[in-house]
Amino acid sequence: MQSFSIARRWSFAVAALVLTVSACTAETPSAAPTDPCQRRVDAAALAIDIDETVELLDIAMEICDSLTKFETAFAQHPGVLGYSPLEVVARRCRTHSAQRTSNAPLCEEAPVIALTGLQPPDDNGDPAVFTGIALDGRAIDITEDSGIEFDRGIPADLITIANLAASRDCETLVESAEIWRVLASTEGEGDTASTFAHAADVIADHVGCNL
Repeated sequence: MQSFSIARRWSFAVAALVLTVSACTAETPSAAPTDPCQRRVDAAALAIDIDETVELLDIAMEICDSLTKFETAFAQHPGVLGYSPLEVVARRCRTHSAQRTSNAPLCEEAPVIALTGLQPPDDNGDPAVFTGIALDGRAIDITEDSGIEFDRGIPADLITIANLAASRDCETLVESAEIWRVLASTEGEGDTASTFAHAADVIADHVGCNL
């Protein structure tokens, strides 16, 4: 059976959000689920047309009551998303053209805010500006000018944290969080490191990793 990669077209369609879909991994449920969240996620996972997939994904974000339900629903379709559901939600929440999803309740959940920052990028501004939360509660602006690597508008170190959480690699996640906490007390790196340490705490708590 031939796999159908939609990475390039999907990236264009959802403003730098990349999904990898394989026709071989999607499975047709034996019975229609009664949960509306699962139904929408199933429909998005089984859709072939890219525009339809994006539309159904956005609808699923609106209907699913929580990020946990959204993630659990997509767990039934391993391999459909090229990224963790958390990262996919975060990127859709950052997309100004997706006004419906940017206002979805999932965008207000702490793990999503940990990846998106306190405010979405301004349409006329620099998307590589991230406003995170430090361990002491302060709002910290992080830019590429500070030497931080960004991955399509999100600090790459935060994507690493999200990936560790998605794979339930609690041991490495704990080690990373401790490193950021040490760096948080280092002159010149403290504020950025403190923001990453806070994000690690929030995301680890979401997946049940004990820091």
